[in-house]
Amino acid sequence: MNEKMPTYRVVIKGNGTAPNKSYGWQIYRNMDVLPILRSQRLFDSRMTGLADANRSRLQLVDTDLQKLQ
Repeated sequence: MNEKMPTYRVVIKGNGTAPNKSYGWQIYRNMDVLPILRSQRLFDSRMTGLADANRSRLQLVDTDLQKLQ
């Protein structure tokens, strides 16, 4: 049986208007319509939100790698 490694897509969404704009993220697996994970808090900058989303995405990838081993 050949299991494929899933891919993850991160979407950063902003809400509000400057200077009160905040950002959150959602992570989707493969072509899923609904996110499998979303941010629990909002971030003041897009870059901070993206860094947090990437940390979460890497944890998902590590979990999938452990399942395959």
